[in-house]
Amino acid sequence: MWRTRAVLSLLHEEIAGLPYDAQETPERRAEIMRRARRRALIVIALDWAAILVLVLFGDRALPTLTFGAGERTVFTLAILAVATHSGFRLGQLEKLRAVARAGDRLVGRDPDL
Repeated sequence: MWRTRAVLSLLHEEIAGLPYDAQETPERRAEIMRRARRRALIVIALDWAAILVLVLFGDRALPTLTFGAGERTVFTLAILAVATHSGFRLGQLEKLRAVARAGDRLVGRDPDL
């Protein structure tokens, strides 16, 4: 037996990490999903801006991404950490989009929702 509300709950809570209330309207759930995607996009943009600032305002006389003894290693690790965080958020954004698409398809199949 297909339980659309249970599947939507699993999609939102377990996969997307968002709260799910069966009493909410589909429009409200879609708004929660849009806000989560917007937050992910804002953080991605901030991460890329931080990388740009680090690269542009770094000492151009020295190599940009180097490892060794000194502050250049800290600079390199900072850029790599921000880039890693940006990649995590890009993956999260893709996951949120996939959950939204699957949820839209489920809601379209079940007229009682």
